[in-house]
Amino acid sequence: MDDFIIYLENNGLRHNTIVGYIQKIQSLVRRAGQYNYAVDTTFDEIDLREEPTNAVFLSMNEITRIYYYKFVKQDKRKAKERIRDMFVIGCLTALRYSDYSRLTSQNMINGYIVIRTKKTNVDVKVPAHDYVKEIFAKYGGFIPSGLCIQYFNKYLKVIMKEIGLNDIITYSYTKGGKLVTATREKWELISSHTARRSAATNMYLTGRMKTFEIMKLTGHRSEQNFFRYIRLTGDDTARNISGDMFFRK
Repeated sequence: MDDFIIYLENNGLRHNTIVGYIQKIQSLVRRAGQYNYAVDTTFDEIDLREEPTNAVFLSMNEITRIYYYKFVKQDKRKAKERIRDMFVIGCLTALRYSDYSRLTSQNMINGYIVIRTKKTNVDVKVPAHDYVKEIFAKYGGFIPSGLCIQYFNKYLKVIMKEIGLNDIITYSYTKGGKLVTATREKWELISSHTARRSAATNMYLTGRMKTFEIMKLTGHRSEQNFFRYIRLTGDDTARNISGDMFFRK
């Protein structure tokens, strides 16, 4: 296992990719042990942890800005609107792309989005935000769908760049065993999954929803996995705790 990690690092793989390989091997060997195969138990002593990713989230102000943006160029304006509207639905429901890209009028029931998730096969029921209701009405309940995720992500970045989400984001990651620091504009880091992270983070930031309630909406089964989705910057944390009595006389 140690030699394999060194091999992967020498081949320039990122730390989190290596963690994924090691965890899969550990799971495989652990399962072999359960079936009475002779295994070397030292394999489980390697404890690699994922490092924070460069995933970003969009604030409610940014989501509102995206929702009301008027595409001035006629070139592919309708197509851009459809992708934008789908993305906004994701930002306000915490659904994965595989779910928010297949919503129909049948999923809107008495002001709630109700759907069985494709990945985890669990039923979720999310209150429909006013923007979501407006989008459903705009398309007569036939939400744009059928786009492959690669096409969606490609043109989502084009749209976010046009809207002007160009804040500078600096982040670090480990690649080939070395720390690398990169700087990107925010639109470059936005993808279909940003929607789910944004919804979970904004729900959490309200301070009015309990963690287990949000998990019911997102379909997460453990707090550990849920908190991987929460993207709080130092500024967000400082604002949230600034009113606490600890910081007063």
